[in-house]
Amino acid sequence: MKPALTAHVLQLALLFVANTAVSATTLTAIPVIQGLTLVRAASERQGDYESTLTVDGLDSDGALHLNASADLPDPAGGKAKAVTFNRDVSAADRKHARTYKYLFSNGAQEYPGTTAMGVSADVIKDLRVAGKASITLDGQLGGLAGLLGGLLDAVPDADGKRPIGSYLSASGVIHLVEATPVAYPMIVNDAVVSLSAWHVKGEFVEGGAAVPIEWYLLDDPDNAMTLRCAFGKDRMETIRISFPVESPVQSLQTALAKDHRAVVYGIYFDFNSATIKPQSAAVLRTIAAVMKKNPDWVLTVEGHTDNIGGDAANQDLSSRRAAAVRTALVLLDVPALRLLASGFGSSVPRDTNTTLAGRGRNRRVELTRQ
Repeated sequence: MKPALTAHVLQLALLFVANTAVSATTLTAIPVIQGLTLVRAASERQGDYESTLTVDGLDSDGALHLNASADLPDPAGGKAKAVTFNRDVSAADRKHARTYKYLFSNGAQEYPGTTAMGVSADVIKDLRVAGKASITLDGQLGGLAGLLGGLLDAVPDADGKRPIGSYLSASGVIHLVEATPVAYPMIVNDAVVSLSAWHVKGEFVEGGAAVPIEWYLLDDPDNAMTLRCAFGKDRMETIRISFPVESPVQSLQTALAKDHRAVVYGIYFDFNSATIKPQSAAVLRTIAAVMKKNPDWVLTVEGHTDNIGGDAANQDLSSRRAAAVRTALVLLDVPALRLLASGFGSSVPRDTNTTLAGRGRNRRVELTRQ
């Protein structure tokens, strides 16, 4: 099922709290630093999938170097295709650009006059002061199909009115839905937090037809990232955010010592596979370091999935993923006797399986201390 972007944010927040037995704390900002990673769920004409958007570098003047990757579904039902693209955004564009280019190709890395992760500081300032802002959405692609923000070039709409390679490209005005920022639940560094977000809507015109826009933007001029958007029929949600912290080993050790359990979202797998992606390395090293500091601990690595694909397939996939994580930790010199692995399929969800974001949060690894 595709997500309804008008879902009640408060209901999601309550669901998170109920499933994690913690209260969502308020986080006022997400730092723009090297290693900041957004995991996003997309629903568009090619299918549903996840993408990651990572800050690979940050220049002294504030220019961003981004990397986007995804396993793109094949509309014909074939094997998903892994893609990776890069994108640079200048410091001036982060402050002043009025065009949000949510697609890009694997050609030029910089598109002057545009933003990538979200909107510019000037757009946020307009929303704060005037309650509205002018903006251009650029969904044009040149060269090979590319990715940014979770929306991809794919195939025409079912009615055949939108040609291949054409996503919404139009200018218009976005207006506040609520007069003040709303509380937006998000998983940040494996913890439930509440972000401050502007909820905006607009109606842009393309080819003589009105296209509805709905958007949640982080209320932070320095990092006005897209949290959720619907541009016509194409939808994207940021489902979790992570960034480097000063003492990740201590944080994980404290959680396991206190609660005997920790949810780990920073272990990534290839689509429908138990192959661990390279960007999981830092989290695996953190788990290994915790185990070395606590030589009497025994951990069970739990694999969990969403409910797409059937119970038997999900049980098998979760078991294989848990075993793969156990093997990776053994290769990092954690004794095999101190590690167990178990798959739970979709039997222990932490969120709803009726939305893209919920399913993304249900696909996870959990660690339990014996």
